[in-house]
Amino acid sequence: MRLAFYIILTFIGINGVAQSTFTSILPCNAKPGYSVYGIVEHQGKPLSDVIVSDGYEITRTDRQGCYYLKSLKRNGYVFVTTPGNYTYDVKDALPQFWANLKLPQTQAERHDFHLNKANHKSYSFIGMSDIHLANYYDAQQHLREKVMPVVNDAIGYIKRTYGKKNKIYSINCGDSSYDTYWVTGSYTIRDFPATLKDIKYPTPMFCVMGNHDNDPFELAGKDVDFRAEQAYRDALGPTYYSFNIGKVHFVVLDNIIYNNKPGNDFAKMGLPGQKDYTIGFTSNQLDWLRKDLELQDHSSPLVVCMHNPVHLRPKNDLQVYKHNFTDPQNLKEFLSIVKPFAETHFIDGHTHRNFTYRNDSLNIIDHNISSICGNWWRTGFKGYDTYTMGRTPKGEKVYHEGHDQINPDGTPSGFYIFHVDGKRISWQYQSLADPIDVQFRAFDMNEVRRYSQASSDFADFINAYPSRCDFRKVADNQVWLNVWAWDPTWKVKVYEDGKEIPAKFALLENPEFVYWYNFFMTVDNGRFTSPSYNNVKHGMAFRIKCSSPTSTLDIEVTDSFGRTYRQTMKRPQAFDPNAKKKHYLGI
Repeated sequence: MRLAFYIILTFIGINGVAQSTFTSILPCNAKPGYSVYGIVEHQGKPLSDVIVSDGYEITRTDRQGCYYLKSLKRNGYVFVTTPGNYTYDVKDALPQFWANLKLPQTQAERHDFHLNKANHKSYSFIGMSDIHLANYYDAQQHLREKVMPVVNDAIGYIKRTYGKKNKIYSINCGDSSYDTYWVTGSYTIRDFPATLKDIKYPTPMFCVMGNHDNDPFELAGKDVDFRAEQAYRDALGPTYYSFNIGKVHFVVLDNIIYNNKPGNDFAKMGLPGQKDYTIGFTSNQLDWLRKDLELQDHSSPLVVCMHNPVHLRPKNDLQVYKHNFTDPQNLKEFLSIVKPFAETHFIDGHTHRNFTYRNDSLNIIDHNISSICGNWWRTGFKGYDTYTMGRTPKGEKVYHEGHDQINPDGTPSGFYIFHVDGKRISWQYQSLADPIDVQFRAFDMNEVRRYSQASSDFADFINAYPSRCDFRKVADNQVWLNVWAWDPTWKVKVYEDGKEIPAKFALLENPEFVYWYNFFMTVDNGRFTSPSYNNVKHGMAFRIKCSSPTSTLDIEVTDSFGRTYRQTMKRPQAFDPNAKKKHYLGI
């Protein structure tokens, strides 16, 4: 029954995909030996020297705007790479940069593209990741009612800050769906374009393929990675491609090599495989990337968008980052291809954490973006996430309206706003929980300790998972500071009653995450036998030792671009993870 239901789903919502169906009236005749050809134009005028590719071969348009490819049609599509002063037509937020190939390889077929002129001297783009949509935990309702108001407010902020003519784009770094729930959640990656249309997403969105966007019914065997990508290609087009905006060259890559060995781990969800994969790039992707980047100006910035981060900080280390690829040689080859660029930015997601890693020796900045969904929308789910600790006189659990979405490092769910001025790129984190001028959260650990000591449920939690931080035993007069987008170029200053005191970078658990998510998955659901909850996720946090429990702190955090964020903390500052909080809705 579940398989039959899934098969029905695969044929729903495909008609809305944003491939180019444009047909030019300009002449372009087929040539012997070329299987794909066509016109690239702007308002009836041919555009020359525009890059066109099928993911293997790359060519440029001639003076008449014609391109010709000797394509084997292995990927099943052709796409155009915009010059920096042009942009694509857009349908329901999706840029129309590709067209599906329909004829056998031996037959020539024509596909045309229309581009629009654009002033890209200054522009912005929203970087987001891990939306994880399905029909569960009110995910689509949260997207519509809590995410979109903040996105729309961010667009207003961008236009107020950089001007009304400043163009705005979005980059979605993957896991738009959640393969585990393709059957039980009645939602697949093919449904995502319809969701963008439904929510009236306000900017063109360039999409990346994530591991959870693979078809979980395509099992291990020949070409499984390619076969499992077909659902994504049906919905969103190429899994790797490029475009230019202004002086910046953007490349979207797929660094998930899907294996999906048979297994029973997800049998209860109606899935036949393990959903396993390796992290890296296929050889054909790297071959194409090498050709693509050879055609670009290496003195300009390069932005590479992918799902899995290239670098990752080990959970028990604060400042040492290691590569995250399965095969070190694969990573070495990739880095050698991007090395010629004066400045390279990686934009990725997957971890549901927030960090920026600077590899100065390679001129690389890796932006790992925390998720939109937090922990799969669970902490915002109404009526069944965490409950008020300390029961009613009869012992019943007391439920509430739900929290903000939160990530394992304590970062409230959100996205980055990147701004490009010529070749200069700057960025700022926008959480879904607070206005953009709020970039950190401070906890009076005396009060966290008091709250935890009064909770019998916390005692049960620590007894079951003794490796977790026991908040009941935290030393006196500490404040823990979680700075969401911190990197080593940021500055943190803390003043206690006017006198500066140290703020030391430390491995610290986030109290809100523990109570909002860990309790939902353990105490509330009775899961006291899962080893995974012994694993601790640390955020960008600082430990502050105060001289008394009642002192006032003035906290100043300055980011890489000189913006300073301030908060005055009057202590004691109460801690109640279940207190009703007014949600920030972009207003």
